[in-house]
Amino acid sequence: MSYHSHTLNFASHSHIIARKDPITGDAVKENDKVVFCAACKSCFLEESWIYMEEKHCEQSQTLETVPTLPSKLIAKKTKEEVIAELLYRGNIFYTVLPTLILTFLTSFGILKETIYAQNIENAVSVSIMVSIVSTFAISFFTATDAFNEFVGNTKNNVRLFKNRIEINKDFFLWNDIEQIKYQREMYINEDDKMKPHLSHTPFILIYFKGGSFIKQDLATKKHRETEKFLIGLEKISHFKQVFFYSENPIELEVMRNIKYRSKGNIEIGNPRKLLNYNTFW
Repeated sequence: MSYHSHTLNFASHSHIIARKDPITGDAVKENDKVVFCAACKSCFLEESWIYMEEKHCEQSQTLETVPTLPSKLIAKKTKEEVIAELLYRGNIFYTVLPTLILTFLTSFGILKETIYAQNIENAVSVSIMVSIVSTFAISFFTATDAFNEFVGNTKNNVRLFKNRIEINKDFFLWNDIEQIKYQREMYINEDDKMKPHLSHTPFILIYFKGGSFIKQDLATKKHRETEKFLIGLEKISHFKQVFFYSENPIELEVMRNIKYRSKGNIEIGNPRKLLNYNTFW
């Protein structure tokens, strides 16, 4: 056997398990035998490696050891300036709507004497005003980091700093990272006839120098906020390779403009297809 094969176990290789074999599309499982291409660090099931005649990236070298994931560091409170961020705020609709209804009904109860006195217009006006103010107050509160951390809505929080990328409460130093990719693949969700084009969540891939990588979904944001994040990645590209890929034509144009103005290390992948669903951009 001219290649290195590794049997996966969950205790040591949890960061590898569930990665997809590029040939079969199957997720690798515990006890599977896998091979890592030495050039691109891709993970293949042993059968796939044999099927490819033991070659990938125009070479046949494989990794002698399973790539390891750098230790996560716990983010500490710091006054360091955030270069860019995309934060998950949760769906506050289900918080605001009941609050609106409850506040409206409560204000009517408080003002029942006014209603009995036939000052109904006054009662309605005050009730609406109280409801609006309360709703905005609740909306503001549920958008704070403290609230989202309390209820567990911290997933997909990504911040870029000068020396690290922070994901929720963990962060990874740029010194341990080889490349970062921003990617948005858009496709039609045929199962949802009411909203057929929503399956387009962007994500980032972080490739570490040891050969491992992690994937992190990003909170889908409006054009202005997402563009700020892309511009933040451009700042990172001056000392770390950044790869952009998007199948949304507007976002792709933003990426091209960023690269045109940048002197950093930026690459843009040619999209396999361009889906012009501008409603979500």
